[in-house]
Amino acid sequence: MVNLWLAIPITAAAGLVAGMVGISDGSFKVPLMVLACGVPMHIAVGTSSAMVAATALMGFLGHTVAGDLNPNLAVPLLAMVAVAGGLLGGRFSLKTKPGTLKKIFTYTTLAAAVFMVAHALISRAT
Repeated sequence: MVNLWLAIPITAAAGLVAGMVGISDGSFKVPLMVLACGVPMHIAVGTSSAMVAATALMGFLGHTVAGDLNPNLAVPLLAMVAVAGGLLGGRFSLKTKPGTLKKIFTYTTLAAAVFMVAHALISRAT
């Protein structure tokens, strides 16, 4: 059974810590929801995606208010990348077995970690 009183503060803390160090918290929230809180994988992925959408909306509004919005770039990106990616990703996750989703998530998180370590080592060397 999912314990929301446990899931909400755990994922909020993960988001706060991740934001403080400048990394995406999605790679932490999904495993925390699944492993620590008992949330099914497809619900955890959907919830994380909704959280990313809310965060992106706040960033969009902040840049718009600051006058940093370039509509000639933003509108095509929104139409092509965000909508298409959301629709395709949603369909893919619904048709994929939870075990397969866990493996995909594991490999993409590992690849991101390797990339970040390599980038840090290269930046330090220069």
